[in-house]
Amino acid sequence: MSSLARWLGMLGIVVALAGCGDERMVDHIRMITVLGFDDTRPGYIGTAIYSDFTQRGKVGMLEGRAEQTQLILNEMNGQSAQPVKIEKLRLLLFSRELAEHGLSYFINTICRNPLISNYLTVAVSEEPVASLAKIMTKQGSQELPYHLIEQNMKSGNIPRSNLSTVLFDYHGVGRDVSVPVIRLNAAGRMQVSGYGIFKGDRLKLTLNPEEMFYYKLLQGYSMRGEIPFTLKKDGQEGTALFSVSYGRESKHAVRRASGLHIQVNLAISGMVKEYPRWMDLRKDSNDREVDCQLEGQMRDRLTALLTKLRDSGADPLGVGDLVRAYTRDWDEKEFYERDYPKTAFDIALNLQLTKSGIGE
Repeated sequence: MSSLARWLGMLGIVVALAGCGDERMVDHIRMITVLGFDDTRPGYIGTAIYSDFTQRGKVGMLEGRAEQTQLILNEMNGQSAQPVKIEKLRLLLFSRELAEHGLSYFINTICRNPLISNYLTVAVSEEPVASLAKIMTKQGSQELPYHLIEQNMKSGNIPRSNLSTVLFDYHGVGRDVSVPVIRLNAAGRMQVSGYGIFKGDRLKLTLNPEEMFYYKLLQGYSMRGEIPFTLKKDGQEGTALFSVSYGRESKHAVRRASGLHIQVNLAISGMVKEYPRWMDLRKDSNDREVDCQLEGQMRDRLTALLTKLRDSGADPLGVGDLVRAYTRDWDEKEFYERDYPKTAFDIALNLQLTKSGIGE
């Protein structure tokens, strides 16, 4: 046998042994991928989900009660035959009750832990996290909720966010935090049910799926998705689907005699699909009618959403930060007390309907 062949053989053995060593190491560590908290006042219930590689990827659960997150993790560690680690954490989950009371403690403790990734997902659960975790243990690791949220973000169904954006919005001036909200549906499966809007560290309101679509457009990060709208003609009424393929968004602050105005510019391209049979889009006049009705409805819903956010006092779109860039000696407290409640929104919407889809 040549020296090269012997060298390659020894290298293969070393690699194989190294792989076995890594596998043994993973089998002897509890790598938490989901960590959630419920409010029990004066303390918290912490619930952790991990994949048990010794049981073919089955999901396991640990639980702890304490007033500090580190003590909760220590209690979990005391229940496990293997060391509990959070370096692979993918989802940080808070119950609605806890989010409404405020998350400042967690943002200033576990969210700033250097061991966890800034790209993990932060979300709110409509149900207590502890009860939701029991359902997770009956499912495989591929059904864990961070897969659900990440898939919907990648496909453009919900706005993008992660721990990095949460920390930026929380510590930044002139902006507020927003995160996905999940719940159990009637079939007992988890789904993204809306988007949570915070004022400071407290959950203020939740956007429904339709509002979530328009919020995503106003963010300008993911200009894709589908939204139903109503068509009317000659006393007939039906529903069509507008599929957004891409777009551009920009905002500008303008002070006029009537007060502060935010100019929102949206250029959106897409197609109308699944429209009623009586609306023949082969006719140019019907094309123009659809364009007009769609544009009017989108403008109304965008204005309603911006007004809803303004009236709640929350500013997840960073209107304050935008105005700050145009204003010398800008004061955050003064802006949200005096200017923001009276801010007007002007929407310039440019729709490009590239082609028509299939009718019903």
